[in-house]
Amino acid sequence: MDRLLIPACLALIAAGTACSIKEDRGPCPCYLQVTFTDPDAVGEAQMLGWDDDRLFRDKVRIEEARPYWTKPVRKGTLFLSACTGMDESFPEGRQMRIPPGAQADSLYAWSEEVDATGDLAYAKVSFRKQFATVFLDIRKPAEVVRSCQFLVEGNSCGFDLLDFSPVNGTFRFAPVPRAGEEIVTFRVPRQGDTGLSVTIRPEGAAPARFPLGEYIDRLGYSWKTEELQDIYVAVDLVRGLVDVRVADWEEGTVFPLVEQ
Repeated sequence: MDRLLIPACLALIAAGTACSIKEDRGPCPCYLQVTFTDPDAVGEAQMLGWDDDRLFRDKVRIEEARPYWTKPVRKGTLFLSACTGMDESFPEGRQMRIPPGAQADSLYAWSEEVDATGDLAYAKVSFRKQFATVFLDIRKPAEVVRSCQFLVEGNSCGFDLLDFSPVNGTFRFAPVPRAGEEIVTFRVPRQGDTGLSVTIRPEGAAPARFPLGEYIDRLGYSWKTEELQDIYVAVDLVRGLVDVRVADWEEGTVFPLVEQ
């Protein structure tokens, strides 16, 4: 008889602690299932979730998360963010920040409010480009470009992980030209104002500093688009002209080189 009573008591204890359809299921988790919609997406993604406070931050191998990645979360409204391409940038609270002296990472991100009040919740991640690559051509041979010094400065040092709005802060990066190349490239984050500037210091000559952010703004470029487009800048230091164009736009605009 004792051998029969012990298993029965254990079963009753387990039933008292487990979630049951007839009981309040509040303490039970919601199982979040996340799908990465881009079939070519690979590598590591950072998954971050919040309600009032941050709930979790996980690293996910995208190629191993097929058909979906699952995580138990606390029931309620969940704000979910995912990003890939992190190198030097780092999350701080609900912001993605660029450290001083670094350029923007080649970072793609996604965010969505998820209803996680039931037993199951679903989210489909579709990454969007959160940086603009600037291609700077000073129309000089590669060996001359290599001898120049360049400095990019701005007032935006990252973006909000939930609404992608720019984060105010000092941005300062000194791109180094690659040997044998005439074009200097650098990546910038979403901008909150027109304060982005570029300084070119040719060897043995006075530096030229011009308001690239103002030129981009006058061109009609929007930093609020879902995906940022790349920017092409050609500077004629002799004639004092700056030609600014945007990828996939038919026309650009030439501005006088107004030094700051």
